[in-house]
Amino acid sequence: MKLFFIATACLFFTLMVHAQYKFDYIWLMGDPTDNPNSNGGVNVFDFNGDTLSINKQQKGLRLFLTNASISNHEGELLFYTNGCNINNAQHNLMQNGGGLNPGFAYLSGNCPDYGNTIPKGILVLPLPNSDSKYYVFHQSLIDGVGPHVYIGDLFYSLVDMSLANGLGAVVNKNQVVVADTFYSDLHAIKHANGEDWWIITSKENSKLVYKILFTEAGVSQIDTQTIGIPLDDWTNRSGMASFSPDGSKFARYSQREQVTLFDFDRSTGQLSNFQQLYADTTIGFWGGLSFSPNSRFLYANTQAKLWQFDLLAPDVEASKVLIDEWDGFTNNGGHPITFWLMQLAPDCKIYIMSPNSSKYMHVINRPDEPGLACDFQQRGLLLPANNQSTIPNFPNYRLGTGYPVCDSNIVYVSSTGGFALPPVQSVQVWPNPASGQVSVSLELPLPKPSTWHLLDPLGREVVRAVLPAGQQAVEAGLAGVPPGMYFWNVESEGRPVGSGKLIIQK
Repeated sequence: MKLFFIATACLFFTLMVHAQYKFDYIWLMGDPTDNPNSNGGVNVFDFNGDTLSINKQQKGLRLFLTNASISNHEGELLFYTNGCNINNAQHNLMQNGGGLNPGFAYLSGNCPDYGNTIPKGILVLPLPNSDSKYYVFHQSLIDGVGPHVYIGDLFYSLVDMSLANGLGAVVNKNQVVVADTFYSDLHAIKHANGEDWWIITSKENSKLVYKILFTEAGVSQIDTQTIGIPLDDWTNRSGMASFSPDGSKFARYSQREQVTLFDFDRSTGQLSNFQQLYADTTIGFWGGLSFSPNSRFLYANTQAKLWQFDLLAPDVEASKVLIDEWDGFTNNGGHPITFWLMQLAPDCKIYIMSPNSSKYMHVINRPDEPGLACDFQQRGLLLPANNQSTIPNFPNYRLGTGYPVCDSNIVYVSSTGGFALPPVQSVQVWPNPASGQVSVSLELPLPKPSTWHLLDPLGREVVRAVLPAGQQAVEAGLAGVPPGMYFWNVESEGRPVGSGKLIIQK
């Protein structure tokens, strides 16, 4: 009997080692290029081996807005998709992997090469009790220019990894799950049985929520529920939705509706206890949200501000804390590097991408901590290649498996193909408040030219002044600039040097 228990324990340990549920351990973001010395390329995040390394490669899919990938249990990439095509692990088009989302995406020119333009409009789920089959659930484009798009039918496409010598093939493509018009809130959570999945998406301009049960038989049940408030048919397409890692909460963010929060029953798929949480007025339409790994805190950004809500507080809205405000930094010709979509990562950090192409991502380093202790860093991660306004869409694959949602022992080790930043230094802009002109001075001269940008609250550049290489100071005129508060930043070759605020009085 003792030997039986030892053998059983060894078998259980072996199964746990081999079933590590690292489906989200490879991320891909960027745009392939033939020039290895350019800002282009595909950023490949690899969270394996208790480290995060980010490598730049020239080949692959162009990933823009619509982005999902899947790895095997051990964290080895299987395939990824931009909503138009599916590529295999060798970064070639998978057998029968072209032609996703037929219709307007191709008429508009987004597909087949550019990538579909529905934020978080795609996700990949392993078929329960299968070692080789994966379902790609994807929303279709029916009008508009990303991210302000009109979303049509929800499809699935089935990938069988046992085919094409292990590189996989699409065996069933563009199968309609629900024919309707939707909000860009496609997300999924494990059923309470630990095997099946609930997929959630909402009808546009409506209170109607679709709840799709995904089992080993495929799509086995489609229910609806009317709850919450009608979702606006325009601004909601630049927000996002997410489940808490423990599956007890579901939240959405959009500009008009702000944060809508629900309790979720993983056994029945029922939403309840609707709450509307006001974050703040926004700059533009973009915004996103994410839960902390321990499911206590909800983070929501309104493009220019990042907030934290404590879901254990007696009054959740009253618990709101302003974590940070966009510091005015711009990149790549004056594009504001503000906040947008979020994703909780295997290293227990929350990464936030910008709505504009850049080499920077914002990072919440300790999201389980209250208030400013969460350690948010604007542009906390420098990428080796530009990120084309995208971040992959992953559910919590480890819920109910015995593995934690993430591993805080994973440490960032390297980013190949990157570059050294110029030193962030003390930049003085005076007088402040100012009227006719300001003086801008650097603590140290830089070996390359640098530029001082003055931006209005909408991120539009109103004044620019160039400091030649080796020069420490320059004067900038403010003629024609209306009174008010403005942001400024100094950059050299697109890399940050300093930033701040300026009050203009007339």
